[in-house]
Amino acid sequence: MDMSRALPVVLATVLAGMVTGAPWASLGAQDVYQAPSRRIQEILEVPTLPGFELSPAGDWAVMLERPAMLALRDIAEPRLHLAGYRLNPRTNGPALSRQPRVEGLELIHLEEDRRVAVELPPGAQVDHVSWSPDGRRLVFSLVGDGGYELWTVEAGQGQAQRVMWGHLHAAHGTPCLWLSGGQELICRMIPADRGVPPERPVVPEGPGIQEAEGEAAPVRTFQDLLGDAHDWELFEYYFTSQLARVEVGRGTVTPLGKPAIMDQFLPSPDGEFLFVSRTVRPFSYLVPDRWRINDWFPREMEIWNRAGERIRTLASLSLEENVAVDDVRSGPRGVAWQPGEDAALVWVEDVENLVEGARERVFRLASPYDTEPAALMDLEDRFTRMEWTSDGRGLITEVDRYPLRAASWTRTWLVDTRHPDHEPRIIWDRSAEERYGDPGTPVTRGVALVGEGDWIYLLGAGVTPDGERPFLHRFNLETLGTERLWESDPDRYEVVVALVGGSHQRLVIRSESPADPPNYQHVSGKDGSVRALTHQEDPAPELQGAERRVLTYQREDGVRLAGVVYTPPGWDGETPLPTVLWAYPREYVSPDAAAQVPGRSNRFTRLSGASHMFFLLEGYAVFDGPSMAILGGVTANDTYVEQLVSSTAAAVDAVVKAGIADRDRIGVGGHSYGGFMTANLLAHSNLFRAGIARSAAHNRTLTPFGFQNERRTLWEAPEVYTRMSPFMHAHRIEAPILLMHGADDANPGTFPVQSERMFHALKGLGKVSRLVMLDFEDHGYGARESIFHALWEMMEWFDRYLKHAPAPAEGGD
Repeated sequence: MDMSRALPVVLATVLAGMVTGAPWASLGAQDVYQAPSRRIQEILEVPTLPGFELSPAGDWAVMLERPAMLALRDIAEPRLHLAGYRLNPRTNGPALSRQPRVEGLELIHLEEDRRVAVELPPGAQVDHVSWSPDGRRLVFSLVGDGGYELWTVEAGQGQAQRVMWGHLHAAHGTPCLWLSGGQELICRMIPADRGVPPERPVVPEGPGIQEAEGEAAPVRTFQDLLGDAHDWELFEYYFTSQLARVEVGRGTVTPLGKPAIMDQFLPSPDGEFLFVSRTVRPFSYLVPDRWRINDWFPREMEIWNRAGERIRTLASLSLEENVAVDDVRSGPRGVAWQPGEDAALVWVEDVENLVEGARERVFRLASPYDTEPAALMDLEDRFTRMEWTSDGRGLITEVDRYPLRAASWTRTWLVDTRHPDHEPRIIWDRSAEERYGDPGTPVTRGVALVGEGDWIYLLGAGVTPDGERPFLHRFNLETLGTERLWESDPDRYEVVVALVGGSHQRLVIRSESPADPPNYQHVSGKDGSVRALTHQEDPAPELQGAERRVLTYQREDGVRLAGVVYTPPGWDGETPLPTVLWAYPREYVSPDAAAQVPGRSNRFTRLSGASHMFFLLEGYAVFDGPSMAILGGVTANDTYVEQLVSSTAAAVDAVVKAGIADRDRIGVGGHSYGGFMTANLLAHSNLFRAGIARSAAHNRTLTPFGFQNERRTLWEAPEVYTRMSPFMHAHRIEAPILLMHGADDANPGTFPVQSERMFHALKGLGKVSRLVMLDFEDHGYGARESIFHALWEMMEWFDRYLKHAPAPAEGGD
């Protein structure tokens, strides 16, 4: 797309409904969207680096080109909120919220550097792009007026064609999976005879009733739940699909089994079997179908043959509303076919209170016709993932607690299904918080480990006190020895995107530096040659004058902390600057982990979305992500406020002492838990002149069964919930605060009412505050109009109450 010609058209269209740089006097109830400076808009309209998908054969790759942002009309389409999903009834797929769909496909031959643009219908929107196992063709879904259509294009050819009539069913995500031969797909389809959606009765047949029978059900405050019997009918209507085998070359469709709510389907490696998980009644009004690691609705887990006939029931799982959000349900989880075997199924189950000394057990069913599965190993902690070689060896990883961000320890075991009598062997046993010394993560295709013989590949971030040097290692499963094969250039930031042909001899990397935006490169390990695959230019060259500095410091209890501060282009290096501190608190068990920030960064500073980094273009310094360490493990929140204020005070002292920030002109901001932090800091300290809290929770009594990493309930720790709720301390807030929230925020802990009630409290108390609700937006903001308006609000707020604020009165803040 030629942005030099398209950009003026895009901006003219957007600005027709916006006001740019409106004066502060206009603030109040707005009836039009506002926009930041034209330069910021131009930067935001530049598309980011395309997606990259390498074919299994390693000869061809496809670039996935997306526009920079969605339009408000895209996220304003009608949507249904059902069982935790947000569905577009027109397409029978997920409602758009943040990421635009793919609008262009370009095929690239890596050796010849030959490029072929795939011809698509005008206005095409593409999703679910997938290479065939043999790399000879690409399939994708094209979102039309009637729904998701299945299309294909051969490698090296530019003419795409529709595979068959009928529409794919995309409500559960990816609608099609390849069979191993590369000629057939298993797809979820819209049932041909499903009819019209059920209509809501004008008059209900009775009241809405829920009943508790004395069993605890400590669940989060979820949104988008089923509300009544009609919602049950809508859920069944829109989520019921027909599985079918599709021959891609000929376009023939063979239905498999009967229509059902197909939560999951997995073809076996030999193509002869299907693992199928069907969702069945009764549904729930209290919990969603699934969220994060868990699901709650009843499931029938079965193995089908190639003809769609059930040959085995693996498990029948009941509705489990009593399972806590970060706990696990009974029955199989993490179900997968073992690579390298014809049809061996592996999974994990919770056995806590059933098996002494174990929380989880890993099972293996060698064949769908075996009588009973074998137990591979028991885990003391919670299972998180497994990957397999083609010769029967597997890596199984456990963590000490969920969510993963709360984990403090992790272990990875090696099991060998060729020798069931061999004990599992520990491979890694380390702190999950430790960034320095991280050995890396195995390279996989699905659950298959990429490697050869005893060797597998590891990709690591390479974080050290001196900087980041991402790497590719080779790891031997027998000797546990490691070989370093590739490492980022010390003056750049480079990561491996793909191993061409599954070998380290040829790589595709993404390379960037402070002066160069990210681009893909083809690297030959044989002769060291490097060839550029993309040529993205710097959308904001004026930011080359921005300087980055890592500050290290201690808070009053001696805990070492660190953060990165940016200074704006053209700064004289002497005059203290208005400064924005933007952060997100994190819990740690180890004090040392809180200070593990790379001392040098070779990353490119790319501005996108409603980023606080745009303040650099307006003459502010930005203290980006200083450590807000909350130490103490499961009881860290007992001293949350004290630790938060102490960490922040140390950060403020450090940036002032460095001669960067003007102590009287520092503002604080954050998104989500960072917004929660912002309100707490304004309530419990006088460190800041103003604050911006986006998409935050402010009253923890509205999330009574836990939040973030807190696992105690409100009734178990009432003082903690009250102390941590800025709503309860709104009377102490003196600095002006801007509250911003997506009106359709689906995040369980941050209902939009959180910001609405906080504003009502502040207004009632006579505090300087402003509430901005962004229509149709989720927890993050995706529409162009919303992003522009959010940035305008942020700039205007800090310009008035921070940059141009009068000096504080003697003895004041």
